Amino acid sequence: MIKKSKSTAMPSDTHEKFNELSAILKQTQHLWKPVAFHDVGIGWLNCLPELAERLLSFDLAQIERLHFDPEPLIESLQGYIPELTRLHLLSQLPGTSSRALALVDPRVHAGVPGKKWAQVQAFCAGIGATTSPVLDYCAGKAHLGFYIEQSLNVPVVSLEWQADLVAHANERALRENRRLNAQHVDVMSEACQRYFEGQPHVVALHACGGLHERLLSLCISQQTPKIHLAPCCYHKRSKEHYLPYSKKGKENDLLLNKSDLHTAVMETVTASASQVRQRKALQTMRLGFDLIQRDVLLHEAFLPLPSMPLSWSRMNFEAFCRHWAKAKNIPLPIAIDWSDYWHRAEQRFHQVSALDLVRALFRRPLEIWLNMDKALWLEEHGYEVSLSTFCERKVSPRNILLQATR
Repeated sequence: MIKKSKSTAMPSDTHEKFNELSAILKQTQHLWKPVAFHDVGIGWLNCLPELAERLLSFDLAQIERLHFDPEPLIESLQGYIPELTRLHLLSQLPGTSSRALALVDPRVHAGVPGKKWAQVQAFCAGIGATTSPVLDYCAGKAHLGFYIEQSLNVPVVSLEWQADLVAHANERALRENRRLNAQHVDVMSEACQRYFEGQPHVVALHACGGLHERLLSLCISQQTPKIHLAPCCYHKRSKEHYLPYSKKGKENDLLLNKSDLHTAVMETVTASASQVRQRKALQTMRLGFDLIQRDVLLHEAFLPLPSMPLSWSRMNFEAFCRHWAKAKNIPLPIAIDWSDYWHRAEQRFHQVSALDLVRALFRRPLEIWLNMDKALWLEEHGYEVSLSTFCERKVSPRNILLQATR
């Protein structure tokens, strides 16, 4: 059962809460802006040596548990960061008042991963009843759309840019005689706007940063009567810096960049033990290569590498470094002590993981701030807006539901 926040301890006014959250985030940005993976020397280490000592006392198993479970992490570190208790309180959201889950044809969830299906059901339960046609934005495989069509008994139009997923959804709808029509469209294009005409009930489950920002812009321009949105991946957007949308957000501008936005979603609870091991190996190799390039180029600048699939974790450390040295035009010396660099990389991984626990404390507050900015923006355009959680964190840490009605 999702615990609801204690309203008696919270600011009664949304603007007041947003202002207080903004003030604390500004005051503590020296703690959450530095990225330990990139910065060898983090500024706050000298200011808070006892905090650093506490973090580095954790072994890797403890660090891993604390990254995945914010409550013990907050309890462990609140004595070192005075603002943490209030920040945590300001980041609480009530659970969504939802109806019972509908029973549907088992074919609806055939082949859908368990946690994905649980997310779909919980999100749909948070919608409640509707009689309007539904527009499913960034629908993917249309799992949500098919469930809504059956459980709420309304026609659904699903928007998706991957043509194969659109074709598959339409074939399935025809085969199962479902009132779902998938449309192949780039939601960032002008062609998308016509689907918002006719006042549909718009839904989006885990729409990424630039995509859900575009969605809300379209809804405002078309005066969409009802919106249910679960945002995700705030950093996946074309522009490097986040420009607040609401008047209050502009007044309390935090000057967030993509790295800051990524902090809000650096948490995951769905990775398997195998994936965790692969990520550790891959990150250790990246850190090892970074140590080498700093020594070779005689500088202290972090060298970013592109995203890599977890399969790269199976690569030999030397082969990994030689590949990226060639790709980045870095001349490697003939003699390299690979075992020494690997040992140093493992030590660096432990240090990075420990220090990054501080940034982890600010994941949820930053995510709440971003969603409150959108909520206030919608209110400025005549919407009644609420923020809540539609599922438990273990089902998905991206569990914020933005509901807007006009």
